[in-house]
Amino acid sequence: MTGNKLSVKKTGTTLYIYLGYQLSIENAPDLQEELNAYTNQDIEEIVFDATDLVHLSSIGIRVIMFAHNKFRKEPRIVFVNCAKAIYDTLDLVGITNLIRFVEQESGDEESPDSEWKEKLEELRRQDLEDFAAHNDVVVYQMKMGDNTEE
Repeated sequence: MTGNKLSVKKTGTTLYIYLGYQLSIENAPDLQEELNAYTNQDIEEIVFDATDLVHLSSIGIRVIMFAHNKFRKEPRIVFVNCAKAIYDTLDLVGITNLIRFVEQESGDEESPDSEWKEKLEELRRQDLEDFAAHNDVVVYQMKMGDNTEE
């Protein structure tokens, strides 16, 4: 699961963060650095899209705690579509009481959190487009290499 990119978007006083497949040593420092840019702003809520999250390391947990503790106001932390294994990890370290867990089903357009769904879907779509563009370049380079060997 290399190349997992995170996406962050600010709308008003809310940060929307798409976590991708993992929050670990590979990408957690980048997320923390990006969060640093928002610490002097009035962030009231941080929404983590955990829909695709399958791996959360201790450094990833540290970044979540950073998000909770380092802003002017302690913002509400929301995890959207958190897998049970990820929830269990957060529960084991004792921070589930700091997090609001929300489940969003696809097609639930009338939920009060539909704005979240729209923002998070936009982040996922951008991540997928970036991934596809990168892989197109890799495939093209591979084809070029194949042609020169013939």
